[in-house]
Amino acid sequence: MQDINVKITLKNGQSYSAVLGSDAPLLSELHVSLAGQGVGNLDQQISLLQFPVDEGRAALTFPSSALESVLTSPPVLLQAETGSDQQTNALRSQHSDPGLAGASHVEIGEFLTPDENRQLLQHALESEANFEGSTVYVEGEKSEAHETRKSRVHFGIRDTEWRNLFLKRLNLHLPHISSTLGLDTSGINDSEIQLTASNDGDFFLAHADSDKSDPNVHARYITFVYYFHRLPKTFSGGNLLFYKVHPDDPAAPVENVTRIEPVNNTMIVFASDRWHEVDMVGCPSQEFADSRFTINGWLRRNPV
Repeated sequence: MQDINVKITLKNGQSYSAVLGSDAPLLSELHVSLAGQGVGNLDQQISLLQFPVDEGRAALTFPSSALESVLTSPPVLLQAETGSDQQTNALRSQHSDPGLAGASHVEIGEFLTPDENRQLLQHALESEANFEGSTVYVEGEKSEAHETRKSRVHFGIRDTEWRNLFLKRLNLHLPHISSTLGLDTSGINDSEIQLTASNDGDFFLAHADSDKSDPNVHARYITFVYYFHRLPKTFSGGNLLFYKVHPDDPAAPVENVTRIEPVNNTMIVFASDRWHEVDMVGCPSQEFADSRFTINGWLRRNPV
């Protein structure tokens, strides 16, 4: 991975600089945002971007429509296809799942500052003794259903300042999340949050996070999953799979799956009633520090 010196200029004339890895999702998001400007009928696709400033000690959040230019050194070469059709599809493909009423998910790169990202990993490693086996709700009761889900969870994260940081940061993105997913976020009044570690052989079979018939989860409205891990990544798998319909449904279409790879410092947000799965993690070292870590949780809204 190569370091790229990036300078962005906003339409108000202000400029900011940072060093990003050549594989940082933010690099492509910046260029996609530029490509989409001027393409007709894309107002609903305006997103919030976060750019690290002050050597990673802070983050600048701004709408993608405010971006004027991106200067990279050494140069970051763009793909040859730059026509308006390709630009439109590139911008929409970040969020859209064709054939559904709403988008499958919203992806937010560089969700934390680099310093926050490193501190969160350190917190997870120092909290290893506080992790316990994950559970699922079965007929209204918590159960360690290892045939359905296997991982380790630290619930104590909800009593730390990390909870406040994540909820405040998510709140900045709610207007974009609401418009992209087609969800009414005005009635959100509660939240859950946990820290999950997935190691060798861990998984979570296809499921939805909300169930109108279960009082424990019926208010879950929006699910969020933030990925963080050691660099370079020492595990494989652990991809998030979105399904248009449950994979066991005989009527499932051929193109039924959207696959999201866990990328460090990336937040994925989606409707809690969306069918999804975490495929099996492979971690040869089996060391806790090499796990696939997530901050995951739910924004709750009482059903109407």
